[in-house]
Amino acid sequence: MENIMYSDLKNVQILIALLKEYNIHRIVLSPGGRNVPFVHSVENDPDFTCYSIVDERSAGFFALGIIQKTHEPVAICCTSATAVCNYMSAVNEAFYQKLPLVVLTADRNGYYLNQNEDQMIPQTAIFRDVCKKEVSLPIVKDELDEWYCGRLVNEALSELVHHSVGPVHINFLIEKVGAGYNTPSLPPVNKIERIMKKNLEAWKTAREQLYGKKILLIYGQHLSKQSNIEELLNKFALQYNCVIAADHLANIHCEKQFNTFLISNTNAFESLNEILPDIVITMGENYVSEIRNWLKRNIGKFVHWRVNEDGEFADQFHNLKYVFECTEEEFIDKMMPVDEEIQDTNTYYEQWLLLQSKIKFSELPFSSMYITKRYFEKIPQGSNLHLANSNSVRLAQMFPLDSSVSVFCNRGTNGIDGSMSSFMGLATVSDELSFLLIGDLSFFYDMNALWNRYVGSNIRILLMNNSGASIFHVSPGEKLLPTIDRFTAAEHDAKAESWVKSRGLKYLAASTIEEFEESIDVFTDKNAKVPMLFEVFTDKAEDAELMKKFYSDNKKNNLLSGDKKVLFKTAIRKIIK
Repeated sequence: MENIMYSDLKNVQILIALLKEYNIHRIVLSPGGRNVPFVHSVENDPDFTCYSIVDERSAGFFALGIIQKTHEPVAICCTSATAVCNYMSAVNEAFYQKLPLVVLTADRNGYYLNQNEDQMIPQTAIFRDVCKKEVSLPIVKDELDEWYCGRLVNEALSELVHHSVGPVHINFLIEKVGAGYNTPSLPPVNKIERIMKKNLEAWKTAREQLYGKKILLIYGQHLSKQSNIEELLNKFALQYNCVIAADHLANIHCEKQFNTFLISNTNAFESLNEILPDIVITMGENYVSEIRNWLKRNIGKFVHWRVNEDGEFADQFHNLKYVFECTEEEFIDKMMPVDEEIQDTNTYYEQWLLLQSKIKFSELPFSSMYITKRYFEKIPQGSNLHLANSNSVRLAQMFPLDSSVSVFCNRGTNGIDGSMSSFMGLATVSDELSFLLIGDLSFFYDMNALWNRYVGSNIRILLMNNSGASIFHVSPGEKLLPTIDRFTAAEHDAKAESWVKSRGLKYLAASTIEEFEESIDVFTDKNAKVPMLFEVFTDKAEDAELMKKFYSDNKKNNLLSGDKKVLFKTAIRKIIK
């Protein structure tokens, strides 16, 4: 048998490698030019049985006949343009007959669409109404393209039998048909496995992988406190060597829990790398911590498991291994051994505790940091707290908050628009005191949120007005952008007083520590029966410098060099022992 040489095009290599991973071994090929790199790569590969059918319409139905008899998925592949249109009848039949047909269509670079190029039509979503999933693979030029390409193929092929059976469409771009065939082996690829509740053997295999590993469970945003999730998470963290990473948006409070926002921002990546997890499990929605960026720098050094009811692939660290399609409670229940006594052998928690203990706060001057700290100390138990995005939600993660306070935020897309409107809707249907922490740009952008009939007596808005977006003074900063205040930070001199009073709210203001302390108790008084807005004025450049100094001082103190590195590594080893 002659030696197999594959196309040098990476997207073709990834596609072929994942077809093998998903046990798709029969391919019906139709002649053409654009699909030559794929056809020539598979025709001599013994893992594939290839069939030559010239007419694409007939090729599609030929594949359906094979599927009907074997009950196995079959791929069809053609060149670009009208050849793709000829698959339409067979794809419709596969959709309504619920047959696992994999439609592979070669395509030209999308840049050339409608530019009088040969064999070029809009084909990326041509079967959208009769396919369970359609993706278009990019031309792979770097590692990011390679990850994206692999993820798209996984998404498509995994959908063949997800809940119901049906066709999927993978369009792949070919820039150079004659790119060459000098690749003797396919690249390693990551098959993402979706584990359903009934797949007991897969659950057992996954559970066995947890033992002896360092596990970081990232618990993202949850809108409400769930009845028994904290108890379940505590048991899971005790049974396995697990740390729970959760910020205020998670609305949980567990024994082995850290708010990793401060830890990840006050330690150099070198220090964090000493406690790199083996397995990262993600639950819930978005979160604020910079831990995501640290983990992305360590792609391939850990595996990622995702737990979500919809079974969608969210590969935020670029190395997703398992997606468990179930509730969080079901996941923990299935992962807990039935007959074993839970024992606390959690050395990983102690390692994180060591890093947290190194964070140092000096006495805060009047600033947005001071305001947030004191605000959180004064919010009454059982209240609602809505956090606006941008700097407000980040400041919030720096300071503790009473566990009885329910936290809300529009963190799905992280935009500043609509924070106060969402807060007003929340407060309108709440009996509890409802507090908002918001910056000036977010407030004035959404000031019409107060222009309605629903400004209730339970409303408390703390507006931090430093005349612009101080977050951009932190990064990129005025040194890099000397004109930062003109457009990027949008400097202004607006004040909320007149508008707030016209809407019937009690108005409070402060520009010093003394003025702030005089008003904060009035503002947070749970017996007050009037809506209030407390506008606190600071300087955005000073706010940014204080925050940068806090992070830089802590990073310098925690920097691992010389004797510090030896001492830290020794401390970590002692914990493990």
